[in-house]
Amino acid sequence: MSISIIIPAYNEEEYLTATLKRIKDNKFRDYELVVVCNGCTDNSFGIARKYADKVFSLKERNVSKARNFGARNAKHDKLIFLDADVLVDDNLLEEVDRVLEEGKFFGTAKGKGGGIRNNFYLKFKNLVNKFRPWSHGFVYCDKKSFFDAGGFNENLKHGELRDFFGKAKAIDKYKRINGYVEPNDRRIKNWGILKASSFWLFKKDKGEYEAIR
Repeated sequence: MSISIIIPAYNEEEYLTATLKRIKDNKFRDYELVVVCNGCTDNSFGIARKYADKVFSLKERNVSKARNFGARNAKHDKLIFLDADVLVDDNLLEEVDRVLEEGKFFGTAKGKGGGIRNNFYLKFKNLVNKFRPWSHGFVYCDKKSFFDAGGFNENLKHGELRDFFGKAKAIDKYKRINGYVEPNDRRIKNWGILKASSFWLFKKDKGEYEAIR
């Protein structure tokens, strides 16, 4: 089975090209690339059209709606949700394909990156997500399980990944992929490790998250 890679994008023109090019350079070729621009006022849509198989535009800035919309319009049974500023390693798509062929799993990957603070933060997240879900802007699962879990909660503007992981655990087994993604470090540079960690680990509400560009 092939993979549908779903990328929500809110004003990500500065980062989106690199993300899409990295996917195109991947040795695994059996995928479709779906970009859902949500609330964009920049050229993210135009950039996505150069690389993606499907590009959609939603008026509302809502990452959960964008991901769910992308999943509904995905043609394949294996799903990857990837943030628009996250780079995938060359073996990662192939590893997702292999794991989902083995059975019912959901999960994320290990993270890597440069900078002293960012590197420390990613190693801390890697230690945690070896045993419990904590995303680096990369989530995989099969389509049926995704919808059986109710998808992402569209009432949550942040904390939606943690909410989804909690629902997915009742359906599938969590498994961290043996591969890496490289998330952008702009939030660590702006917020620092403590604020970023507490935000993603504990904060869950309906208010908009602070976009950092």
